[in-house]
Amino acid sequence: MKKINKLACILLLAFSSLYAFDGERKGFIIGGGAGFGYLPKSICLKGTVKPFCPFPSVIEYKGVFLTNFKIGYAPSNTLEIFYINKSSWWIVSDITFLSGLSAIAFTVYFDNTLDFGWFVGGGVGLSSLSAPFESGIKSNSGFGLFLGGGYEFSAHWNIEVNLLYSSIGRAVDISSVYDIGSLGVLVTINVLAF
Repeated sequence: MKKINKLACILLLAFSSLYAFDGERKGFIIGGGAGFGYLPKSICLKGTVKPFCPFPSVIEYKGVFLTNFKIGYAPSNTLEIFYINKSSWWIVSDITFLSGLSAIAFTVYFDNTLDFGWFVGGGVGLSSLSAPFESGIKSNSGFGLFLGGGYEFSAHWNIEVNLLYSSIGRAVDISSVYDIGSLGVLVTINVLAF
């Protein structure tokens, strides 16, 4: 009986996936991407509680590697509503930092065709800053939003440019002080299944 239930679940998921990914943007969407960007940040790794960062490890407008994930629903071929997570990764003194934005967002396409066209979008949500591979550095969060647009150069593929505003404030722990209140530029190449 367990084997029959497992087989039924697998078949149900397989056929529902085929139906969901029918080549029309309308319906369930899931996607991801990668790229690069510039975010202004100030990081001290010498330990201080002063209201400024007096050490030479202050960094501004550092290049970052980006990852992008989105999942949601498109009520039509020209509108998508989704959850998105945009993450910026960089390394300072052998410590990997992650600045992320988790947001409810939308995209509006100017053309009803699925092969190419311009689009705009944006979202509002929670920004965070952490060092995910370190145990002694606390994470901190705040407000964030993004606005941007791009071009779908092939069905399922696009290039996107976003302005990302993040207001995280100051986080202090035993080994570091870091502060992010930034307006960054992000460029990603994305793939979207629909």
